[in-house]
Order: sequence, then C-alpha cells, then structure tokens
Amino acid sequence: MIIRRAFTVLELVVVIGIILILMALALSVTSAVLASNDRRTTETTFKLLEQAMESWQAQMGREMSYGRRAVPAGGGGPPDYTGTTPNVAYDIYELNATSAYIICILLEQLAAPGSESADILAKIPGSALRFVPMNGATVLGEPLPATWLPNRMPANALGLIRELVDPWGRRISSCFPGRAATKAELANPTIYTDANDGSVRTIDEQTIGVCRNRRPYFVSCGPDGDFNTAEDNIYSYEPLPRP
Repeated sequence: MIIRRAFTVLELVVVIGIILILMALALSVTSAVLASNDRRTTETTFKLLEQAMESWQAQMGREMSYGRRAVPAGGGGPPDYTGTTPNVAYDIYELNATSAYIICILLEQLAAPGSESADILAKIPGSALRFVPMNGATVLGEPLPATWLPNRMPANALGLIRELVDPWGRRISSCFPGRAATKAELANPTIYTDANDGSVRTIDEQTIGVCRNRRPYFVSCGPDGDFNTAEDNIYSYEPLPRP
C-alpha cells in the first residue's frame, strides 16, 4: 500500500513564494519592454517630423519662420513679441497662447496636399495622430484661445485639426528658437540672450531647454507627464540645459 504524503504548509508557502517572484520578474520585464517600445514609437515620430520639416524648407528654399503672432502678409497686423510689425506672415505662431498648440499649426503647414512633407507625415504611426474638432473649442480637454479662428487655424472639410500625442495620450510639444538678437542686446546681454547663436531665447527655451544652433526640437514629457522631471522626457535631440 502506497502512502501519499500531502504538502506541508511550509512547502506550500515556499512554492507560492517562488511563483510570486517569477510573476514579478515577468511583469518587470514586460513593463520594461513596453516602456522601450513607447520610447521608440515617440522617437520615430520625432524623426519623421524632422524629415518633414527639412523637406518643407527645401521645397520653400528657406527656414520655417516663427513668431508669437500670425501677422497678415503686407503688414498692418499686431506686433510680435519684438515690438515690431513684420511685413510677412510667420509660418509658425502662438497667438499669445501656450506653445503646446503650435504643433497643430506646424502639422497644417507640413500637410499641404501634394507636398513631400505631407507624404512623410503619412508615415507617422496612427496611434500618434489625432484629429480634434476646431469648433469644439477644446483640444485634449483644454480650451482653445478665442483668437484661434478657423481662418487662422486651418481645419479640414470636417472642421478637424491635427495634433500629435505620445503613447501616454499627451500632446507632443515643440520648441522653436527665438528671434535674432539686436546689436544692442548682444552688447548688453541678459539671461535671455544666447551668445552662442545670437538669438533671444523664448520662454519655452527657458522652461524646457535651449535650442541648439537655432534648430527646433520636439519633446514628450514622458510617462510621468511632467516636463520638470527631465530624466524621462523624450527629445528629438538633446537641447542645451536651461539657464
């Protein structure tokens, strides 16, 4: 007669403990793989954005211009943050709103029908591209500035505008370099004067990081949603440290 001995309580505890440890290791590895995939997806989006901008600039034969306000061609519009009234419209502008919205304007510039930049944008992963209603008065739950009228914020036939989001559902931001500094500003520099490239730093550069060689960059605040914790921020390139 064979006597079958049951597991003791101690043996069951040991087995359960081993199973829990293996589960924890598996979850840790899975989380690391997912985090790595999220970072790669974001970096791929940034590379495509940079390629689209380079294509646009090559087609236009000039750099993309940036200002705080959209000035109508021919002048007479509101002054930009330099206090002057340029006689040409800016390609990218903020309209005195948070710079997080300028990614929407950038996408509309790059998505011109039939352009090479539009073909490049089409390669961006679908999970990163989102269409939101212009007339809905909000973007990702945030109110749009009252000055963002449809004639200044181009929408498609359905009244939708494009925006890009990272894998954590937060809008991807962009940082453009500031205007060229005047001779007087270079002679008497302040914390906003960048002697390296001769520009006056924007608020974004002061907050997130300084553009290198007047080259715009794109940034995601990462899984924690906080730009201030730069350790997990994802950049199209590493900007210079904030002053």
